[in-house]
Amino acid sequence: MQVDLNKLKTFHTLAKAESYTGCAQRLCLTQSAVSHAIRKLEADLGYDLVDRAGRKFRLTREGEFLFQQCAGIFDRIDDTLDRLAAGKGHRISLTLGAPSEFGSSVLIKGMAPFLNKHPHVHVDFFLDPYLLAPLLSDDLDIIVDCIPHVHETLVCVPLMREEYVVIASRSYMDDHRIQSIADLSRCRLLSFDKDLRWWKNFINALAGHADFGCDTVIRISSVRGIINAALASMGVGFVPRYTVLKELESGQLMELFPDTEVLNDQINIYLKKRNFEKPPFPDLIRHIRSLRLH
Repeated sequence: MQVDLNKLKTFHTLAKAESYTGCAQRLCLTQSAVSHAIRKLEADLGYDLVDRAGRKFRLTREGEFLFQQCAGIFDRIDDTLDRLAAGKGHRISLTLGAPSEFGSSVLIKGMAPFLNKHPHVHVDFFLDPYLLAPLLSDDLDIIVDCIPHVHETLVCVPLMREEYVVIASRSYMDDHRIQSIADLSRCRLLSFDKDLRWWKNFINALAGHADFGCDTVIRISSVRGIINAALASMGVGFVPRYTVLKELESGQLMELFPDTEVLNDQINIYLKKRNFEKPPFPDLIRHIRSLRLH
């Protein structure tokens, strides 16, 4: 049986994207062209590949089997082409994902030496709190994240521990007479969310041994926003220590409750197993691991 490889590639891309829209965008085709290619492939094979009975995208049993076989073939082809490109010095493009603050404060600031050393590698940056889905769908090639991810297709490379600190301006600290954790009950807390899940590493460290509460919660959807709000004496913030090193050193912000052993997060590098040893990922991983928080 002879099958059109272009249609097989379209099916492989559709199965990875799990949507006709995503497949069309990646292949620069219209959705109708993708749909036509899939139906033509199904007609050539003599069985359905996509289960169209439900509203959610799902492959048939035959479609799942074909996708697994295609994945190995197309991944090996992509790997071979990438290795040939690296050997010839041809340009390799990849996208690195990270949370906004870590990406802008650490990765982007420290990436120039890598790019200068590897001029054939082009790196785009995707700064966003939600990184797993685009990594699994190959919209991202590698991510750095403090959220733990477990998936059979991924490799996890430990990077560093992320320490947190409770912060406030000197004037806010004095005005609200903050001396103990119980004093937060008359303070505004600055948080990503109203439920204080953002503060979980601090709250969990208390283990019920301190009276913890607050007057109100101001929701701010970025670390830099929380820092600026603390500088403006709007309330008490909770942020990664590396993001406020200069402010703490200069006295613009004060560290509250330094004796509290706040729980840390683990920052890891994640990428597909098939890319782990593929150039330029080993060099990129080594470079990221060499970066220091300043």
